[in-house]
Amino acid sequence: MARPLRHLDDELYVQYGALCIYGTPDIPELRDEESEALHYTAALHLEAWDAEPPDPGTSWRLIEQRNFTAETGVIQIGVVDDSGREFLIGPPLFEYGLTVHVDVPDDGRWLFRFWPIRDVFDPLVHMKPREPIGSTSPLEPRPVPVPVTTAGQWAAMRPDKFRRSEGGVRWVAMPPGLPWANPVADALNPDNLPTFLIPCQEQHVPDFRTKEPGGTYRMWRWERQTADGDPEDGNLLTGRIVHVRDSLGRRVFASGIVTMLGMDDGRCLVRDAEPHEAARVLCSEETWPD
Repeated sequence: MARPLRHLDDELYVQYGALCIYGTPDIPELRDEESEALHYTAALHLEAWDAEPPDPGTSWRLIEQRNFTAETGVIQIGVVDDSGREFLIGPPLFEYGLTVHVDVPDDGRWLFRFWPIRDVFDPLVHMKPREPIGSTSPLEPRPVPVPVTTAGQWAAMRPDKFRRSEGGVRWVAMPPGLPWANPVADALNPDNLPTFLIPCQEQHVPDFRTKEPGGTYRMWRWERQTADGDPEDGNLLTGRIVHVRDSLGRRVFASGIVTMLGMDDGRCLVRDAEPHEAARVLCSEETWPD
């Protein structure tokens, strides 16, 4: 039986009768062909489910049903020059099902329901690095096994232990001054694993992928050298590599695989990647060797 995971209530000013979805490769456009209204403020209700949900009932009229791919699992409903709040629908690089309904007596109310269908990760498509500057020969991939996951393996599909309710977790606006009091970051870390900050300059984050919450990346940082070789904060351990040792400065330049939870003031809030998350990055590194 399908289970609701979380939901979000939002408002957005509709332009020319259409809404779209950001966070997908093709940005699908959604339109109520029966409505004559073109410009109005719409009330949006977004729901994330773990499987295809039941019909919402006769008070809702179906206007769209489609499949699409989500890049990081974090989407926004938007218009041409604006978008609503971020909403986590599930794992990155999955195919999703979507139904869109409008309220029968009030077609200014929209209902969006999302659920994961299957893993579509492909390192040849989703993790191809940019061609080196001045290169005259194209990058050649190496054939390697591609990991395939189920939606239930991912943190995004685990109900938040601390804010679970019968109708799913409701996402509400957070008070100002709390940069990491973020429902997306919370939902991507439902087990409350240790988090840490890494600068988000290009040398720290690969530039061939979108740097967005929900994505998993290899990131780099300088660390103080320790007697046992382990990082002082106990983080950046997944897929860890020490690239440079600065003996005079007693520091090391190390990298590890992390999942991004949020961004603020030039820094990334991350946690160490789980094994199935890291497997995609490791697969891509083998597919596209230096």
